[in-house]
Amino acid sequence: MSKLKQVDGSFELWMETDDGTSEHLKLSMPSWSDLLEQFRLWGDVFHASDWEKLVDPEAHLWPGVRAVIWLCDEEDHQPMINWQPSS
Repeated sequence: MSKLKQVDGSFELWMETDDGTSEHLKLSMPSWSDLLEQFRLWGDVFHASDWEKLVDPEAHLWPGVRAVIWLCDEEDHQPMINWQPSS
């Protein structure tokens, strides 16, 4: 099962990968709006109202939601999550 948690300027995601592993990712920024800038929805700008396309009221990802995540070891390149909800 995949789940996410939002608290102030941080975001945690537990996910199952296509390779069959379980992963945990935590992102933190000074503010929630700064953190939202690291998200995309099908490659477009992510809006706070887009959450309902991704999660149920208990913060579990809806079936079929996928995410492409880019992580870089260099500090000047922030992680990016491109959400892809099911159609």
